[in-house]
Amino acid sequence: MNGVSRALLVTTAMLPALSEAQESAATRPASPQFNYSYVELGYAEAEFQVGNGDIDGDGLTLSGSFEINEDWHAFASYGNADLDFGIDIDTWALGAGYAYPLRENVDLYGRVLYLSLDVDPGALAADEDGLGLQFRIRALVTDEFELEGGIQYVEVEESDTSLQVGARYYFTETFSAGIGLTVAGDADGIGINARYSF
Repeated sequence: MNGVSRALLVTTAMLPALSEAQESAATRPASPQFNYSYVELGYAEAEFQVGNGDIDGDGLTLSGSFEINEDWHAFASYGNADLDFGIDIDTWALGAGYAYPLRENVDLYGRVLYLSLDVDPGALAADEDGLGLQFRIRALVTDEFELEGGIQYVEVEESDTSLQVGARYYFTETFSAGIGLTVAGDADGIGINARYSF
């Protein structure tokens, strides 16, 4: 099953939740239900399919989001990954997001991102810019447990669409930890993160 098929499968599974949210539109909250101001540190391992082989690696990402008003937020991130054969990748992202409350404890949000990718060393060296789009749903299952899922489209040299799902546990209102899974056409990744919300 390729990345697109997996994305369609999960999207189909999420349709009942979206339908129920539409039915309860009359009780939709006036403002988003989640906090979009936070700082987050993440660690992830990834596998990329290149030709007939795979390239593995891991790295750290520092990201942050800041609420501009009830609906809009700014987002930025920096990531560094070390891959096989001494390949080093630096990734920057900067953009804006909009959150829309579907119902109590369920938000739909999207982001538009400017992306910068720097690959080193040698013949593989590259410095590319592009755009990214994110479309996700956040749902608070209990007071401490949150689920999130959606699709990300990236256009940097080549286009790529990935499915991203995650779960988060809130130890307090400000501190939480999460796990995330990314599935794309030529890449798979899994990561953990720690988040401080303010």
